[in-house]
Amino acid sequence: MLLASIVNILSQMANVFFMGHTGQSVLYVLSLYIPVSFLLIALVEAIQLSTQVTVSRQRESGSKELSSLFAHYAGGGLILSIFIGLIVFLCLPILQYFYKIPDDITPLFSSYVIGMMIAAVPTVLGAIANASLRGLGRAKHASFIAVCTALVNISLVYILVNMIGLSLNGIVYANIISSLLSLSAAITILIKGGDLRFPNRSINMSKLILLRYVGIPVFASYCLIFISTFFYNRIVSPFGESVIAGFGVGYRIQTMAILPGIVIGSAIGILINQNMASKKSMRAYEGFKKGMLQSYGTYLFIAASIWLFKDPIVSFLIADKYSQVEAIRYLSIVAPSYLLMGPMMTALLTMEQTGQGYRALVLNAIYFCLIVAGGFGITSKFNSPEAFYWCIFAANIAGATIIFPIFRMYKKRYVLARQVTDEGKKTRENVISPQP
Repeated sequence: MLLASIVNILSQMANVFFMGHTGQSVLYVLSLYIPVSFLLIALVEAIQLSTQVTVSRQRESGSKELSSLFAHYAGGGLILSIFIGLIVFLCLPILQYFYKIPDDITPLFSSYVIGMMIAAVPTVLGAIANASLRGLGRAKHASFIAVCTALVNISLVYILVNMIGLSLNGIVYANIISSLLSLSAAITILIKGGDLRFPNRSINMSKLILLRYVGIPVFASYCLIFISTFFYNRIVSPFGESVIAGFGVGYRIQTMAILPGIVIGSAIGILINQNMASKKSMRAYEGFKKGMLQSYGTYLFIAASIWLFKDPIVSFLIADKYSQVEAIRYLSIVAPSYLLMGPMMTALLTMEQTGQGYRALVLNAIYFCLIVAGGFGITSKFNSPEAFYWCIFAANIAGATIIFPIFRMYKKRYVLARQVTDEGKKTRENVISPQP
């Protein structure tokens, strides 16, 4: 799963590279699209994590039950992706007014947003199919599909953008084609493995029960990012298009940097749910500890690499000199905090998959409120985007303090509770059959 995440990061960086050499207006549109993209990510993550947790808990129930689960989540994902696409389409005039987008860029922005809403439909369905594979313990299959999908996406973007010259539309077409291929491959593996067959036509809303405990808090957490990034762009917008474009590139690199932490948290969640289904609580806690250690080791490398090589990374990705300066400035300030931000994301995602989603939602809300409120105040006072970047750095450091209470919570939940239960059993056994 981590390998698939790394390849996905390379795919996103390739997209930034291809777009970063087509002009500042394209970078400007991509930066404005970041908040909208988090709305789609919210839907994808909510649906796929709910599917993953449900399947991991029900993987021994047989193909009939699994097929019904898949059908319900696929139907729900289809309806929700169309619904969100329509809402975004209707809100386009509001977005254009909010950002004060110039008239000559408005058509480019509108066509790109509409195209990405259409591409979201196969993306959501493909995410559900691959989440089913991971929940069944076939993470290698799902990762292989993710790697192949990313490589196809990179190739298509190069052909459609650089060779044919479709600009942002090339990304839209590439996403649609690669998502359809990913969906087809995952369904084929599920059918051949005997886990998927034609389900019953009856609708049972109880199949979607984990959307309440996993999907809704995950969706709400990403909606917080969606709302926050609107304010982020608003905070830096007074400093000009080049600052918005540079900040957008830096923030996109940060978004890609946190993907491994999310993936590790997702893997920990799968292991915890599978072990708890087998009543192996001690093993569940050990899995959490080892996963967090891996997250710290991974982010020691990621934070150091991005900070040390920020200049060549940014210069490679985008051509505009003014945007380069701003992106490098952002990473020089914020990148060191990824050492703590990554494990924080790992811990929060683990909570979202193990029945603690609403606690994670509250913690996310506090984190983003600190950045937005502090960002507006400190940026207005110093009249510099750098002040906002330091605010993000400080919030990342402060957010990492939640990791220690989360460790205590899981220890109490899986270790201490098990010890109390075992001691209670021994006491009852001694009372029933006292030793001579």
